[in-house]
Amino acid sequence: MQAGGDSALAGRCAGGMATEAATENAPADEHRIERLAWFGLVGVLVLTGSLRDWLAPHNGITPLAAGLILLLSGTLQWRRGLRARYTNWLAGALLLGMAAFSFLGRPELDMFLPVVIIAIIVIGRGTFARGS
Repeated sequence: MQAGGDSALAGRCAGGMATEAATENAPADEHRIERLAWFGLVGVLVLTGSLRDWLAPHNGITPLAAGLILLLSGTLQWRRGLRARYTNWLAGALLLGMAAFSFLGRPELDMFLPVVIIAIIVIGRGTFARGS
């Protein structure tokens, strides 16, 4: 076996997609992806909040969009071999469940406030968990 082969194998993450150079920038990439997801969450809340009268018959759109943003963020982090917070996965799954409940069961329920509360929890947990 080559001498450089051991370091290349040691640099690979669990997903098998990151190299040593990528793992050095992992915290910066992780923070960047999380902040993009937070920006997307706030954007969805602002957009759907301003269009609430128009979206009233479709109250599941807000949790659907927010849940997809969180799950796509977690998937992107996982595929790059980065650490994805469990709150992203749980909140994304919960929001998709809320969207399904709204679309299939009770479309008259307004899901905006619960989505805002979940977004505050996710952003607060991500901000204060690492002390930045």
